[in-house]
Amino acid sequence: MKTYVGIDFGACDIKAAKISPQTRRVQTIKLNMNMAGSAALPAVIFYDKIKNAVEVKVGDGAKSSFDLDNKVSRIMPKVARKSWSKFIPNLDREISAADALTDMLAKIWKHIALQAAKDENFDVTITVPAAFSEVQKKIIKQAAINADVPISSIIAAPFAEIFSCDEFFSCDEFFKIKTDAAHFSGDNAQIVLIFDFGGTALNVNLFKLERTAKTFAVTELSAATLNYGGTNIDYGIFLNIFLKKYADTINQVFADDKAGYELISLIEKMKEEIFLDEEDSSGGSLIDDKGNFYEFELTRQEVFSAIELDGVKSQITSMLDDVLDDAGIAPSDVTAIKVFGGTSSIDYFLDVLEKYFGDEIFCAEDFERDGITDGAAIGAAKYRYMTDEENLRVKVKNIVPCGIYILRGDKFFRCIKRNELRGFVTPYKPILIDELKKNHWHVSFYQSYCNEAELPAAGDDAVFLGDIRLDSRLYTSTQAILFKMNVNAAGQLCVKFFEDVTVNGRSKITLVEEKILHPGRVRGIKN
Repeated sequence: MKTYVGIDFGACDIKAAKISPQTRRVQTIKLNMNMAGSAALPAVIFYDKIKNAVEVKVGDGAKSSFDLDNKVSRIMPKVARKSWSKFIPNLDREISAADALTDMLAKIWKHIALQAAKDENFDVTITVPAAFSEVQKKIIKQAAINADVPISSIIAAPFAEIFSCDEFFSCDEFFKIKTDAAHFSGDNAQIVLIFDFGGTALNVNLFKLERTAKTFAVTELSAATLNYGGTNIDYGIFLNIFLKKYADTINQVFADDKAGYELISLIEKMKEEIFLDEEDSSGGSLIDDKGNFYEFELTRQEVFSAIELDGVKSQITSMLDDVLDDAGIAPSDVTAIKVFGGTSSIDYFLDVLEKYFGDEIFCAEDFERDGITDGAAIGAAKYRYMTDEENLRVKVKNIVPCGIYILRGDKFFRCIKRNELRGFVTPYKPILIDELKKNHWHVSFYQSYCNEAELPAAGDDAVFLGDIRLDSRLYTSTQAILFKMNVNAAGQLCVKFFEDVTVNGRSKITLVEEKILHPGRVRGIKN
């Protein structure tokens, strides 16, 4: 019998869960053995050197190190880039994001395997950020294979979170996950909003769920991302609250990077204590290099003040407006709101949801915080169990939730808007010949949940999709060529390149080349 494992590899933390035939239940896997509470493992890796030998440390042991040269944090956002590398002095070589990911997965998997019976047969599903394309999925799959992880599938986190919801999928006494067809069919189809607020981003995805006898249909209606999360709140508290409240102490003692890092970590811990333990305040202390002792306090209202100063409420409301408007759905049409992510434990954001949808659809007081950080890992294990050996066939339909961009200089320029219908063909857009020559006739494509016409290339807003290389010998233009694109029914990005040529004294736009890229938006497919 198989044991189905789900690993949710987030930007800040890693969570895992399993469905075990022996226990006949879903269990979270405690990855963080250094913590009495949280089972989540900080997504940080540290290449420590002890007696001329390099020891790989992950989680809290890596996060607490101040040797920034030999550690890598936030691995998944680095996987999203076209290329990323860092020289690690203790290794005396550069590593890529894939290298760091492989080393991290190897440590995690060794820990999971040590807890299992020797004859246990594992089947692993890894979840990834919603905007990841086939490029990132292939990198992650290869990293898992290199780390000896028995991976079978890769799915997006919001998609996995649907399957963690017991009201849609529950285990009976015979360990068969069941769904009620009448609960989803016809007029009873569910419109589910996934509100996933983590350490670095807020993802909002709107799904339609329909159930027949043997098929569970998941239709993605729209989606959006706000690049703001728990880490932004921590820095907001530091900048907007603590720099004023503890000005003398911070200016004298916590001015350097190491001490500042310690203070930010303390703020994060105090913030979590307030909202996870439902307290009005939390205290903490730090000791400087000279042994001096400093005490700090953070209150619930101060956290709210920092969020207000960042103006996040209006951004979330606008984001919800966009997601519902793009799908043609009114707030009253939403039948369920499912909240995930550690930042969602802050009741400020739960109140925003209640005021937007009404307490009949979402009641902040009735919200249970248990499991909000483990949903994707649990859902990944459930999903894989359900679809293995055709226990249940899942049919996925989706729009193009990400905007499609091309890179020009130091900016991304949008070509296809977020939540555009498949088949939409863009107008002609120009590319300068000088620009093509500079890039050796390569055109780089990216996708993003942001819907701005332009994005800075230096940020983490866009995810690398792929390169298209043109055949320079086919073009005679000296100034510019034209292109147009669309996403077809199969989810492929089709790009056509043209020249404006003169034929019999008249201008004529002529097709020169046609190229295809796959954005990787079909979820739940075995890789």
